[in-house]
Amino acid sequence: MLKFGLAGTGVGGEFIAKALQLLKSEGRAELVAVTGRRRGKTEEFARRYGAGRWYLSFEQMLSDPDVEAVAISTPHYLHFPQAISAIEAGKHVLVDKPLAVNLREADEMIRKAEHYGVKLGVVFEYRFDPIVEKLKTSIEQGKLGRLILGEAIVEWFRTPEYYSGSGWRGRWATEGGGALINQAIHTIDLLLWLMGDVERIWALTGTFMHDIEVEDLAVAALKFRSGAFGVIQGSTAIYPGLPTRLEVHGTNGTAVIEGGALKVLAIRGEEEETKEGVKGLESWARPEAVPVENHLRLVKDFVTSVEEGGRPRVDGYEGRRSLEVIRAIYFSSWSGQVVTLPFREV
Repeated sequence: MLKFGLAGTGVGGEFIAKALQLLKSEGRAELVAVTGRRRGKTEEFARRYGAGRWYLSFEQMLSDPDVEAVAISTPHYLHFPQAISAIEAGKHVLVDKPLAVNLREADEMIRKAEHYGVKLGVVFEYRFDPIVEKLKTSIEQGKLGRLILGEAIVEWFRTPEYYSGSGWRGRWATEGGGALINQAIHTIDLLLWLMGDVERIWALTGTFMHDIEVEDLAVAALKFRSGAFGVIQGSTAIYPGLPTRLEVHGTNGTAVIEGGALKVLAIRGEEEETKEGVKGLESWARPEAVPVENHLRLVKDFVTSVEEGGRPRVDGYEGRRSLEVIRAIYFSSWSGQVVTLPFREV
């Protein structure tokens, strides 16, 4: 049974802790230690999720001999230093999105994990959603034909207090960006997973509604290496907030996932399927409302990679892909230039 320490007691940490509770019942993994900033909240969190120990210091938790793997669900700017410390302590690391706030940090995390022989995974749980997996299989089987257009549209709303009440959101040094790197990154990750690597990017970003350093609205035009086109829209300034939408269009069909539900699957020669289904995931309004099942599948895959010696399905390299595109979007917006990938920061 793989023994985890968890850094962070917010919404992301809750998902990891719930997944580990379920895996403990399967004899696969368990949460043994928690660290957080506030004594009362950290102690209560540890007790609620069955962790035997809690710490107010990340370094203290790393020194716990029972901790074999560390899950990091802290503000973005802490991902790099905490991951490096854990890797150098010989712990496997599962870090929440984004992998880091820039590519220099991400590359060092990947390099260190390989040097120390530990696993590095990134929490992009929507890759494990059965709807997305089914679409991925359909694309690989050629059912949609040659892909020609992919769209990732995240038009959410965040109040001014969402930023003003936070000590780290809305700043380049601590959040690493705005709507793209925080809210839209999951959908961007899925777009890349389904459509393939990006070749060129041209983008605009702006701050329209919030008193922050970073963007609350971004639009980007993409050309994929396959020749397909792409569009990314990310925002926290669209009132009242709309369901996330992911669209994939091929020469033989279209798929639309909206709010976590498959809305359209139309394949030439087959009767069009329009699926209203359940209301879907309401993460555009309430992130805590997302079901835990996808996190469970991701953590289970990470545990399997440790047990069997393979790579996590979302390893450091996969986690880096969306960060590279986001950083390229920022550079394109700042410079006014079309950016060619691979993109490296100096």
